[in-house]
Amino acid sequence: MPRMESGCTKKLIRSKSGLRIVSSDDNFRSPFILGEPEWIPDREITNCSECKSKFDFIRRKHHCRRCGRIYCGACCDTKIGLPRMCFVDPVRVCGRCAVQTYKEKDFFDHQLKTLINGATFVIDLPPVESESSNILLCKLSPDHRHLVFEGGISENLSPVELTRIKFVGVGKDQKTGASSVEIVYSEDQMNNKKLKLICGPEPHRKLANSWISAIHQAFKLLYERQMDNP
Repeated sequence: MPRMESGCTKKLIRSKSGLRIVSSDDNFRSPFILGEPEWIPDREITNCSECKSKFDFIRRKHHCRRCGRIYCGACCDTKIGLPRMCFVDPVRVCGRCAVQTYKEKDFFDHQLKTLINGATFVIDLPPVESESSNILLCKLSPDHRHLVFEGGISENLSPVELTRIKFVGVGKDQKTGASSVEIVYSEDQMNNKKLKLICGPEPHRKLANSWISAIHQAFKLLYERQMDNP
């Protein structure tokens, strides 16, 4: 299950889709978590949303737990863990949602752990005292809500709230040729700030590359969520 901030309690709730473990305070809810969709009422649908087969006493209706649409058993026969909705047990999803859910499950099982563990980077700022002052650890907070920094010049950097990040760009640093990630975020309603993190030398480079790949995937998920819920 997704990890949450230690100061926030969790609660077990039962919905028509199954048991879920969720944050007891929405202010601490991970930005990657989705709420349950509203189910399309049975009375409004007479045919499967995918194959268009007509429902009858034999061909029964099944709701996809991820999108809430109604399908026949053949078009909604996958049961899979849905960590993005915090279900305790695998739930029924349609074929289209199964593809997306497998991708999200890989993110929660692997890439999210990489982000929380963090990686060492060289930050693109003038050094304060020496070259080593620009080396720091960047990681995702346990509740998934902030990027936080440790070591080096980190005392001059406040945590960056994910919901304030407007742009994440992955590329190559022109000076070193190493992979880098540029993060643009709003410090307040009027001003944007830019943060550039560059992969440093070995032995930290491999982990930093994995972290950059993970943060890129994280914001793809957040962008897709915004597109689904404009």
